[in-house]
Amino acid sequence: MTSQIPDTFLYKGQKYELVGLNGEGLVTPQDYGMQPPMLHTACYRGFYSTYEITDEGLFLTKMVIGQVEGGHKPIQGIMPQIPAGDRHGYPTYQGLKLLTPFTGTIRLGRDFIQDLYVHMGYQKGSAFETLLDFSFETGKMVSVQNISAENETKRGAFKERFETGEFV
Repeated sequence: MTSQIPDTFLYKGQKYELVGLNGEGLVTPQDYGMQPPMLHTACYRGFYSTYEITDEGLFLTKMVIGQVEGGHKPIQGIMPQIPAGDRHGYPTYQGLKLLTPFTGTIRLGRDFIQDLYVHMGYQKGSAFETLLDFSFETGKMVSVQNISAENETKRGAFKERFETGEFV
């Protein structure tokens, strides 16, 4: 399996990648009656999104989605466009500010360590210098915890198991 494109989260001016989640309520095309096929081998689920975390909540701001049977549906009254200069030409919903109903915990990573890259699925939290856990209740942030120091003790363990074939 090819490494997958993760959802992106913006928080305090920094860009993070989704590396784990336990909960429900992130926005999907299925919420709007769209069933996207695979975009390519790096996007089996057929879409990827950008969210922003603010004091007001967790907002969907952008969604890239391939062609869908029956055509695209509006999200917040916005139809997707192909961005000028986009080399892939995928329809993109831009300018969204949709409060998500997410309840649960989201783990986000920043400062990816390239030596820990694994060409399979999504990258593991242990491959990031900075790792944060966010708790949400119906889209409102309840807490944020920096677990980077704890994460450092696990760094590289997944890649080592992957390369030796010791998956458990």
